[in-house]
Amino acid sequence: MKHYLLVRIKTPKKTSLLLKLNRLNVDIKEVVYEKEYLRFQINKEDLKRVKKYLVSFKVEIIDETGIFKLKKELKKNNLLITGIIFACIVFLILSNVIVKINVIHEDSHLRELIADSLKEQGVTSLSFKKSYDEYEKIIENIKEEYQDKIEWLEIDVEGMVINVRVEERIINNYEKDYSSCHIVAGKSGIIKSITTQKGVTEVSINDYVEKGEILINGSIKLNEEIKENVCASGSVYAEVWYNVSGTISMVEEVKKDTGKMRYNFMIKNKNEETVLLKSRVGPEKRVENVLLFSIFGIEFYLQKEYEVEVEVKNYGVEEATEKGISLINEKLELKLDNFEAIIEEKVLQKTVKDNNIYIDMFVAVREQIGVKEYFEESRSDSDVEEYN
Repeated sequence: MKHYLLVRIKTPKKTSLLLKLNRLNVDIKEVVYEKEYLRFQINKEDLKRVKKYLVSFKVEIIDETGIFKLKKELKKNNLLITGIIFACIVFLILSNVIVKINVIHEDSHLRELIADSLKEQGVTSLSFKKSYDEYEKIIENIKEEYQDKIEWLEIDVEGMVINVRVEERIINNYEKDYSSCHIVAGKSGIIKSITTQKGVTEVSINDYVEKGEILINGSIKLNEEIKENVCASGSVYAEVWYNVSGTISMVEEVKKDTGKMRYNFMIKNKNEETVLLKSRVGPEKRVENVLLFSIFGIEFYLQKEYEVEVEVKNYGVEEATEKGISLINEKLELKLDNFEAIIEEKVLQKTVKDNNIYIDMFVAVREQIGVKEYFEESRSDSDVEEYN
């Protein structure tokens, strides 16, 4: 791109000056005749040649032209422009910040419940607003989590305030009135402890029981005759056995932040994401997106790029086995609702293949196995409810 300067030369012989410039093959344009001056635009590269050969003429530079003038003005008003841009950014940020959340319902407990759920979903005071689709997803998540408490939920964004309107679900519970029940074994195992609150204890410590066997009888007998039927209650803990298996890799990639963080910007239009600047951290990174504002369905995000260092960790057979056993125990604890403690564990088989260890284990756990089984005149096997 040619760089033109706006100049003027004082001379009474304007035509003669133009001829001299033409003979020097100088690139000029937009010539203006003034009273004492000849004003025109000249290519910056030709200006040195004019000053060299036309020494009797004084060339006065008036201004830059085109894009170069714009750059000059931007540089000249750098503080003002920076201030305006900063003010616009602050305005856009503040206009997309939530300053207050109103949960509208007369029940204070339900209001606290919704407020806590919104907080878990990232909707808090002084946080950025979310898109319409995100709010719809949050509504569905809350309704699904509290489907027995919430009939209807709406999130209404009014400026910097969010109003959450909720309607409580009224459930008429017509529970069947059972008056008589046994406590039976929900699983097979060896009895370790039994506490009877109501009913007759039918088993002893260290007895082996099969699934479905009566542990606490709801029928109170005297001389083999039923005197009263009650709903038995109590807790029964037994040693229960499981065969479990798991796989653990002997090679693991451990990622950790190096402490280097750089900012970037990202534009999201529907499902398409465009990063504006070239990343200034390594190829391995962790990205956090902060919504700045949304307009016409286009979302603008501030990206925080954290450089991540990847360390490859190799486990020995014993170390990987211990880690596998630990993971199996954690999953077992999550799976068993009435689990209390692991009594014994033993690795039955261990196979190493393709940098993986395959483990089969025997685990004995202490577990609450008592469940209620309701009956009328005689014991029924059709209606079982877990006893908690």
